[in-house]
Amino acid sequence: MGGLAVMIAGIALGAWVVFGAPHDWHGAKALGRAAVGLGAVAMISGSAGLIFPGAHRDGPGGGDEDM
Repeated sequence: MGGLAVMIAGIALGAWVVFGAPHDWHGAKALGRAAVGLGAVAMISGSAGLIFPGAHRDGPGGGDEDM
């Protein structure tokens, strides 16, 4: 449930950065907008770990078998 909330918040933040943030920002504000956009991407990507906590990242074979 928490992963879904993080994902929705990340999508909402990303949508605000793309469609709602003032596009006349220059200098440090523009870098801040880029950082917020990257943060939104990180929230969306990180929510997968919260939604699927037992998923293995060992590759296509699953990695549970011994070699």
